[in-house]
Amino acid sequence: MSFSVLMPTSEEELMSILSRSDCNILAGGTDLLVKIRLKRIAPKNVVSLRHLRSFGKIEDLGDSIRVGCKVTMSELLSNETIGKHSKILKMALREVGSPQIRNRATLVGNVVNASPAGDSIVALLLSNATLQIVGQYGERIQSLADFIKGPGVTSLSKGEFVRSITFEKTGGFFPQFYKVGQRSSMAIAIASVGSLISESEIRLAFGSVAPVVVVPKEACEYYSSERSSFDESKFVELAMKRVSPIDDVRASQWYRTTVIRNLVFRTLKVWRKRGYNAV
Repeated sequence: MSFSVLMPTSEEELMSILSRSDCNILAGGTDLLVKIRLKRIAPKNVVSLRHLRSFGKIEDLGDSIRVGCKVTMSELLSNETIGKHSKILKMALREVGSPQIRNRATLVGNVVNASPAGDSIVALLLSNATLQIVGQYGERIQSLADFIKGPGVTSLSKGEFVRSITFEKTGGFFPQFYKVGQRSSMAIAIASVGSLISESEIRLAFGSVAPVVVVPKEACEYYSSERSSFDESKFVELAMKRVSPIDDVRASQWYRTTVIRNLVFRTLKVWRKRGYNAV
């Protein structure tokens, strides 16, 4: 399979290419090149972002952080702002692939790949992430929750790309991220649970247990509203209503369900051990 590689030197040139060509964008290439090699896609043109330096910024916006579409996971892991204000994202990114993969893979690329096992997607949903989407008809802002429609499916239209992603600073929460795979490293998640907890609020997200990463809103609302009569078992049962895994080559439906249930109980247990009376 052959394709042309285009390398725009300005955002204007990139937009012109996207408006008139059938193409795929290349940032890190850790997902795109694998799909091409496996013949899952056959692009006529691949557009490299290599020369577009403006897309490689990490910006502190006060209450939030904006990350450009060229920023790699390694850059995020070494960034002081991320380490201080988004510990949950740092926890999740440490679980992605190998150092070599993280040196190439971008945060935005991981999101656009739209895998229900996406580690970074779990953390970003917990942080109320929004995407800046740019196309020939202008710019739009969309929540991450609405952007991903299914496995590998997003709301992007032809000629659009994700320029950046913005997410809340969550330094006021206690973060936890748990991932179960078939081996100790470089594994796609069989199941994962991310959480952000304070004495008045809990945010939960589950990976690899539904067509998309899911947030058990009913359980989270119960935590906030039933402070005086909080029942841990009821909370877990409410959370499990959003879990609908499948059997596949990596794990059975039963195993994934059991893992998620145990990880939710573990999340509450670790929170209690910090000495809080929240649960």
